[in-house]
Amino acid sequence: MLTTSAARQPVTSAIRRWKTVLLASLGSSLEMYDFIIYGVFAKEIASQFFPSFDSAVALISSFGVFAVGYFSRPFGAIVLSSYGDRHGRKGVFVVSVLAMSAATVGIGILPGYASIGIFAPLGLIALRLAQGFFLAGELPCAITYVVEEVPQKAGFVSGLVLFFLNGGIFVATLTNFAIQSSLGAAEVQEYGWRIAFCFGGVLGLLSYALRRSLEETQEFARMRTCVSKKPFREMLARHGRSVLIGVGIASVVNTGNIMLFVFFPNFATTTLHYDPRVVSLSQNIGVACLSISILFSGLLSDYVPRRFVHRVGTLLLIAGSYPLYLGLVSKQVDLWTAAALMGLVGGLVAGTYACILADLFPTVVRFSGVALSLNLSTVIFTGLTPVAISFLMRTTHRSAIPGFYLALIAALAFVTGLLLKKMGGRLRTP
Repeated sequence: MLTTSAARQPVTSAIRRWKTVLLASLGSSLEMYDFIIYGVFAKEIASQFFPSFDSAVALISSFGVFAVGYFSRPFGAIVLSSYGDRHGRKGVFVVSVLAMSAATVGIGILPGYASIGIFAPLGLIALRLAQGFFLAGELPCAITYVVEEVPQKAGFVSGLVLFFLNGGIFVATLTNFAIQSSLGAAEVQEYGWRIAFCFGGVLGLLSYALRRSLEETQEFARMRTCVSKKPFREMLARHGRSVLIGVGIASVVNTGNIMLFVFFPNFATTTLHYDPRVVSLSQNIGVACLSISILFSGLLSDYVPRRFVHRVGTLLLIAGSYPLYLGLVSKQVDLWTAAALMGLVGGLVAGTYACILADLFPTVVRFSGVALSLNLSTVIFTGLTPVAISFLMRTTHRSAIPGFYLALIAALAFVTGLLLKKMGGRLRTP
């Protein structure tokens, strides 16, 4: 017969694994708040740091600095993921959250252009670069953590990370709603947006407290004696094709998310002339629908090949994105319906892509592979999307062009996904 301690060991091990999954996921949500809150208040930041007689030019400048935050991510991915593949994942988690919190509070208290002139936008750029660098290892590390802890339910747990990630965005949009509802437009523009950034610093401290109790994944602990001395170089030499596939797979998620989280509220207020409070509420509906859809598709992908779920989502985006934006512009589709549809369809690809990326790489270079794929895709398809769409709308004078842009990126992801037929969804070992 099993002794009492031996009988309890599987239960204890299961509790430890799920504790790791929850802490990794929850920590990611708090750190994502810090990064996304900039986009939520892009219009107010533009007025403070980029004074211009043309409000559209100021907004494009503000989105340009938003994009700058993504340009430092590949470098951060290289440095942080290489450390994580050699020495473990926990150190990356702890350092990144402290640095992110400091940069977020820094933006919140940074004086505007009227006070310090050119140093205001320069300081903003520097702080955004710092945010991008340290965020580069955040989501890849969380994905690596959970799929290595619970590989038999890799689809669900990676979806759980993204669910909590959206939770951080949901908190950001709720914060926006609270500020917009309790303050006047002039007050929001003057100091209200700063409250949201300082609140992010408090959330960062909470995330740090949670992560201190994390342990290394068992899979990494088993291979600690045979880690690669140069994981990033090994990953490029042996898995370069997988990186390119990963960039394409993640393209539609990055584009769709930034359009819903950042571009959509500015588009709805500036172009469609909706009340900011109505826009904020509809955006929260979209984020909630996205979160539910992510959990569903992540769970489904543990029973159905993940590439199939991803393809269904991309096909729906290809077919429906442009008609949806045409309906928005003509006011035949209301904001709540549009946001809900964006979230539900977007969740089909967002709930599966993280585990697909983890599938592409063996344990010894998984963190590096996921980090490079995800951050290259983020630079190209997230950082530049608001700037690109704003420019296209300004030059073509077609208000529905964002829908065409999203459909085009979805087509790219669908074609890339056709290369996944040999990858059935089980994580590979070294």
